Amino acid sequence: MKNVPKKRVVLIAMAALVFALAHSQDARSADLAAMDTSGKLNGPFAAVEGHISLFSDIAEASLIAGSFGYGVRGGYRWHSWGVFLIAEHNMWVATEYETNVVQGAYNIGFGASFSYAHGFVRSAVAVGPSILAFDTLLDDAGTTGIYVDLRPVGLRFAVHRYLVIGVDPLNFSVVAPVLDRIPLVMIQYRSMLYLEVAF
Repeated sequence: MKNVPKKRVVLIAMAALVFALAHSQDARSADLAAMDTSGKLNGPFAAVEGHISLFSDIAEASLIAGSFGYGVRGGYRWHSWGVFLIAEHNMWVATEYETNVVQGAYNIGFGASFSYAHGFVRSAVAVGPSILAFDTLLDDAGTTGIYVDLRPVGLRFAVHRYLVIGVDPLNFSVVAPVLDRIPLVMIQYRSMLYLEVAF
């Protein structure tokens, strides 16, 4: 019974997404304010996003069942090439003794992106520090390693002149907040949903 509210929230969110996409246009046909006459995107943008990863490669895979999180991203585009800064909180589902959620890591990335097919498709990569968000038996919160995020192909749907819903079906992220002694390195296979405002 405890899971019923969460399931309802997920179902409502999925229904809202389907409704929005059904009433949206892809960026090729939308009159986006940030798109010039040649179909290139320009100007500043900001986004909020959420991600989930049910699969990951980690030395102690039996201890981590998956991860999820949220983040914010902002940047600027010139002729569909973009640079951005992303900050996210990646939480982990731990299963060592019982299933619970731990704070995971805070990740900050400096990245570049390219939008094509008249803004309908986007690819991006980001690199930066990964910061451990909780104390473990071996490492203290604040221990810093590396974060890499690769998004090969993402789809973008315009719901307004200034608003885009984006879906990244499969991303590859390296979350490695601990690199010395016994490294803590996770390779996550993520799915991402984001809401972007383009000016």
